[in-house]
Amino acid sequence: MLGDILVAVQGRLIRTTSTCDGTVCTISASGVSETIDLRDVDPSGPTAAVTDRQTRNGVQLGRITARDDGVRFASFGVWGAYNAGFSGVGSGTGQDAGIRFAIPASLGMESGSNPLTGSATWTGAMAGVRIEDTSLGAEVTGDATMTADLGAASLDLAFTNIAERFSGIQTADIRWRGVPMRKGSFRTTGLKGRFYGPDHEEAGGVFERSGIAGAFSLARQ
Repeated sequence: MLGDILVAVQGRLIRTTSTCDGTVCTISASGVSETIDLRDVDPSGPTAAVTDRQTRNGVQLGRITARDDGVRFASFGVWGAYNAGFSGVGSGTGQDAGIRFAIPASLGMESGSNPLTGSATWTGAMAGVRIEDTSLGAEVTGDATMTADLGAASLDLAFTNIAERFSGIQTADIRWRGVPMRKGSFRTTGLKGRFYGPDHEEAGGVFERSGIAGAFSLARQ
């Protein structure tokens, strides 16, 4: 699952989409193109190095660094046993133009159905990057809490304690309410998510709201 791809190139911030074959995606903007393999940014993958690792509300959070030919990734990610999410911040050079990009992504073992019984609360973390007028700004992380009304097949999701990783500058909470669940996924304006694991043990997805784009991972309580 991918969010909108944001590319900062030559003093402009361009919103674009990608063409993907499995986990290999090609992004193009203003004549500049880069091909990346999302597995390179998966914290469980063989080529990714993870630093600043911590456990936050039942999921893992860390800074993922990887290199794929001329593309360099340095992105905060969040992950559990069945899913991984990352803001996909990277940089590269194409056709003599330097670019910086963000590709919010969520990957994992999809449940394929809504939870019907058991706990209706999932907690975890989010990781994202600020969206500025002509560029991508600082990376941020925060707490994530999701509660589901299983009878109504809807959920509420909240990101709290959002702060820039290095400056500590905080951002107001981000919330969605009454998001419908359907066949193991949930979607509304600025939010796309799925349940992961054979028994809906986890959830995750991508988002863009309040000038931040990124991903989140949650574990059932």
